[in-house]
Amino acid sequence: MADEYIRSLRPLVPACRETVTAGIELVVSRYEKRKSYPFIDTKLSTLTGKDFAEEETETDFKSRSAVFGWIQGRGLEALAGHAAFLSDNPELSQRCDRMLSAVSAQIAALGKKENGRFMFLSAPDGLPFRCGPDGKREYFSAWDIPPGFADIFTGKGLAAAGTRLKKPELADLGISTLNNTFQALKFGTFASDQISFDPKNPVRPAVNRQAQGPWMIMLGGFALFCELFPETWEWRESGYECLSRLLERHTAQKDSGPLKRYDFFEFIDNDNKPCVDSGEILQDPGHALEFTGLAARFLLKAGSKLAYHPGRRDFINNCKAILPEIFLSAFRNGFRKDAGGICKTFDLVSRKPVNDDMPWWPLPEAMRAAALLLLLCPDYPRRAEIAETAQTCARAFFVGFRSNVPGLFIQTRAADGRPSTAIPATPDADPGYHTGLSLIDLIKTCEETFAGGDKIVLR
Repeated sequence: MADEYIRSLRPLVPACRETVTAGIELVVSRYEKRKSYPFIDTKLSTLTGKDFAEEETETDFKSRSAVFGWIQGRGLEALAGHAAFLSDNPELSQRCDRMLSAVSAQIAALGKKENGRFMFLSAPDGLPFRCGPDGKREYFSAWDIPPGFADIFTGKGLAAAGTRLKKPELADLGISTLNNTFQALKFGTFASDQISFDPKNPVRPAVNRQAQGPWMIMLGGFALFCELFPETWEWRESGYECLSRLLERHTAQKDSGPLKRYDFFEFIDNDNKPCVDSGEILQDPGHALEFTGLAARFLLKAGSKLAYHPGRRDFINNCKAILPEIFLSAFRNGFRKDAGGICKTFDLVSRKPVNDDMPWWPLPEAMRAAALLLLLCPDYPRRAEIAETAQTCARAFFVGFRSNVPGLFIQTRAADGRPSTAIPATPDADPGYHTGLSLIDLIKTCEETFAGGDKIVLR
C-alpha cells in the first residue's frame, strides 16, 4: 500500500492524465493528417502553435525537410509507452500502434541504409547534414562520424517499438544499436552529435572534458531494457556500470573547495576530476534531477536480482541514501522561485546560474524522479521534502509552461518568466518523451501499478 507521501501526490494524477492523453493525441493527429510524411512531426512553435514555415531547403533547419534523429527515437519510445499505458482508451492506443508501426519501419530502413547509424539531423531520405559556416546545409556520410546520442535514442525507441508490436527484427535492431553505442562509449569513441541552436547553450567538443550525459541516457536505456526484457542479465550489469560511474565520477562525495557534498556536475577532466572551465564547474540541474529519476527507475526495474552479486547490496543501499540527496541538492540549485522554473546551467563555484533560461523538461522529469524516489527509498528521512518538491514542480509546470494548444508546453521561458524563443536542443516540440513518459511513471506510482523487477524490490 502506498505511504502518505506517495498518496499526497495523487491529486496531481488528473492533470497528469490529461497531459499524457492530449500530448500523444497531438502527435498522432499530426501524423494522421499527413501520412505521406512517414516521421514523427512536432514541427510547430510551442509559443504560437503554428507550424514552422517552409524555407529554401538548403537553409531550412526547422520544417519537415529537416528530420531530427533525437525526436524520432524519443518519439518511438513515447508512442510505445503511451500505447501500452492507454489501455482504458483503446481507440487512441490503437492509433498509437498504427503510427508506431509505420514510423518505426521508416526509421529502421534509414538506419540500415546508413550502415546501422542514426543521425542528429538528416534529410527525409536519410542523408545526414549539419549547419555549415555559410549557414547552409553541409552534407556528410554516416561513415564519417562516431556513434552519438541519436543512436542511443533510436536504439531505445526501436527496441520499445519492436517489443510492443511483436516484431523481433525491430527489437533486435534496437538492441544492437544501443549495445554498439555503449561499446563506443566505454572505449572512448562516442561523440555528441548535437548541433546547438542557442548561443547560450554551446555544445562544442573539448579534448579534456568528458560529459555525464551519454552515461545517463544509457542508464535510462538499460532501465527500459530491464522492463522490456526482464529475464536478460546483461541489462542489469550494463546499467550497474553506468550508475556506478555516474555516482563515482560525477557526484561530489564530500565538501571539497567550492563543491558541496552531493553536487552532481556535468563534466570531468581526463584525470576524472570535476572539469573547471573559466573558473566554473557546471551543473545542469535538470540533468541532475533527470539522473536521479532514471537511476531510481533502473534500480526498481532491475529488482532485487541486481543484488545477487557480492557487494551489490551495499551499493544499492548507498544509492537509496545518496540519490534523494542529489535530487534535493539539484532542485535547490536550479529552481527559480520567483520565475517558477529550473535554470539550464548553474555554476557550482559561485553557486549562481550561468544560463538562467528555463526549459520545460526538467519539471516533469523532477516530478517522475520524486515519485520513484519515494517508492525506492521508504526509509529516507526527508521524504516530505521530496513530495513537496514534486508539488512545487507541478505547480510551475501546469501553470507557467502550459501552451494554448492542448498537450503542448512552452519549450523555454526566460529568467523573468516570459516565454522565450530559445531552443534548448531541437526546434521540434516534445513528442511525449520528457513530458508524457515521465508523467506516466508518476501516475503508475500513485496508482500502485509501477511494476518493479519483482515484488521484493530492494526492501
